[in-house]
Amino acid sequence: MIAIQTTIDRKAMTTLARVTRKTLRRGRSAPVRTLAWLIVALETFLTVTYLRGGQDGWLVNALLGLFMLGCVLGEDRVNGAIGLRQVAPDSREVNAAFQEGPCYVHRTQAAESWWPYSQIRAAVETENYFVLLLDRSHGQIYDKNGFSWGSTDEFRELIRKQTGLKLQKMK
Repeated sequence: MIAIQTTIDRKAMTTLARVTRKTLRRGRSAPVRTLAWLIVALETFLTVTYLRGGQDGWLVNALLGLFMLGCVLGEDRVNGAIGLRQVAPDSREVNAAFQEGPCYVHRTQAAESWWPYSQIRAAVETENYFVLLLDRSHGQIYDKNGFSWGSTDEFRELIRKQTGLKLQKMK
């Protein structure tokens, strides 16, 4: 058996948002991000053109470009903060138990849930977390420092064995 205790905080939710964007939402978010980068480039071009021509209006373009740049670079932080607001305060301390069999257990002060391994669509490992993605809008994150029983190597092997998925490494 493997037991992991995790505190769901802003850092964890930002990581979950980033991992989801780079895996299951890859096809959906790429066109929007490309458009956003094009807008940043266009606004930069217009700002430089207005400044060289001595025309007014450059400030509006510069501000729009900076705003869009902030949106692109802060997307995961914003999505993580929004996701954290959707997690009830009594569900932010998670104790999860993984073992051989069809399901694993996810416990909080509010509830106890049994999740079938077959529902996991992607498994990702970052520097600090393991992330199990159930679909494009649902995932679970577990702190690597939260192991109270078992080890990270045992967890990797159990997830691989139960789901048939290889843990993807992500920075």
